[in-house]
Amino acid sequence: MKRNRSTFTLVSGLILAVLLNGCSSKFLDEIPLDRFSPENFLVDEAGFEAATVALYRAARQEHVIGGNNFDYMNLGTDLVEWGRYDSRGFKDYHLLNSQHAAVEGYWRWAYEDMIRQCNLILETLDDPEVQLSDEARKNFEAQAKFFRGYTYNVLATLYGGVPIVADVISEPKFDFQRSSKEEVLQFVRQDLEDASALLPIVGSVSDGRIYKAAAFHLLSEVYISLGMETNDASYFDRAIGAASKVIDGEAGEYQIMIERFGDLSRPGDVFSDLFYTNQQNRASGNMEVIWSLQFESFTLGGGATFPGGNTVAGNNTPRWWFPEQEKIRTPNGSFNIAADSLLRGIGVNSPLNYLKYDIWRLDPDDMRNSPYNIRRVFYYNNPDDPEYFGKPIRTALNDKGQRVIARKDGTLTNFVVDTLREYYPWIRKADGNAFEDNIVGGQSENDLIQMRLAETYLLRAEAYFRKGDLPNAAIDINVLRRRAQAILINPEDVTIDFLLDERARELVMEEPRRRTLARMGVLYERVKTYNPSSATSIQPHHELWPIPQSVIDSNKEAEMDQNDGY
Repeated sequence: MKRNRSTFTLVSGLILAVLLNGCSSKFLDEIPLDRFSPENFLVDEAGFEAATVALYRAARQEHVIGGNNFDYMNLGTDLVEWGRYDSRGFKDYHLLNSQHAAVEGYWRWAYEDMIRQCNLILETLDDPEVQLSDEARKNFEAQAKFFRGYTYNVLATLYGGVPIVADVISEPKFDFQRSSKEEVLQFVRQDLEDASALLPIVGSVSDGRIYKAAAFHLLSEVYISLGMETNDASYFDRAIGAASKVIDGEAGEYQIMIERFGDLSRPGDVFSDLFYTNQQNRASGNMEVIWSLQFESFTLGGGATFPGGNTVAGNNTPRWWFPEQEKIRTPNGSFNIAADSLLRGIGVNSPLNYLKYDIWRLDPDDMRNSPYNIRRVFYYNNPDDPEYFGKPIRTALNDKGQRVIARKDGTLTNFVVDTLREYYPWIRKADGNAFEDNIVGGQSENDLIQMRLAETYLLRAEAYFRKGDLPNAAIDINVLRRRAQAILINPEDVTIDFLLDERARELVMEEPRRRTLARMGVLYERVKTYNPSSATSIQPHHELWPIPQSVIDSNKEAEMDQNDGY
């Protein structure tokens, strides 16, 4: 049959493993001297370090699976909707099928970029001829197992049960079987437990590296998932224990930042300090961050690479989340400039009312809602209109219920403001310097926080809640609310909805919201409640993504079951 690139998914990574690892024939066992291969590259500490750095790069590639425009882990959730008037971006869930770019992209990233590399490192480490100290061997094993566990957790959350590939495969294989979701989670648990035992405690600063706390943080989440999957409440105790190792300092020194730090010459508050340029890492004094993806302008390997090309990308968050204000015009008709001191957004992650208003009604003075953290006042920036240049943009509703530009005297123009794409609150976590000085690209050089101690507290609070210990759940939530100078809550206030509200207030832009909702089994319910654009099309089976059709088609020697509803 004709085979093209889309025919391969799981299998393509396995065939690549054949090319890398050879088989038993003497001809293929020859060591190639004119190129990198496991035989001549993974032989000493320098080789394994390079392979591990490549693994960190692959982890960063998750950020650009959706390319320039699609943030698959947030679109179509309870936080944001696709900022266009078409059906893409999970606005119409009927389009989510086994050939969807997100479904295919995440599967390829997991099996080809991450798991294959992890297995290659782990298998080669077992070679007694490899020249490594015991300490180095354990360190490389720990990092590979962390990332393999991390990746399989992503797969289990998005797809449910998937094939477990735990070894390098030396010949093409077309008879994969799906393991159950519980089996995948147990595999993840074992990898992370191994990693947590072997990883070092954070000491001398090496920003972007994985340390013991990261494994325990993720273990806490995985134990919660296992407790829900198996109905075994003892896993919630294990989740509490794993989170406590991070919170109590056994896994290293981390702390909730309660006093301002870093660049104090600018106005701000301690929450804004956590995300300010060059302050997303431990080296800056940020003791709350556990793991950040690293971006470096004008540095070889300092960015991600968009799928299907060689274009280097920085942190895409500003591009996705910021409104496209270049389409706003002054009362005199001059359009705003695409970017000035602020990066250019394209307005594709359009916040829903739940994020813009609902979660702040409990306490509008919550620090996380301050002007230092959410920008709600914007300014005209086109000097071609000196009357309005530098003046705040004012809007009002006309007699048709449309939001339009208002003049200084309060009279209304006919310029309608598009609140889906052009004009909405600006989450300032994404503020930063332009990646490689390209201000119109919408990408920053800010490192991207993946794990933070605040989330560890929320994971422990969730575990307490699920085992019925509401007083301790409230205590953990109030640690964050006290830092935010927000109203403290009582034990009876703790519900799944409140936990999700608090995660939105604390972790918006940081957490992959789709995975959080799917992990908790509430994606369908929350989208129906808070996302009017997607509410009419989402169905209960959309809690999980389908298995890519290319995987089912290429697995020709065994049946690969599809998820229900697809």
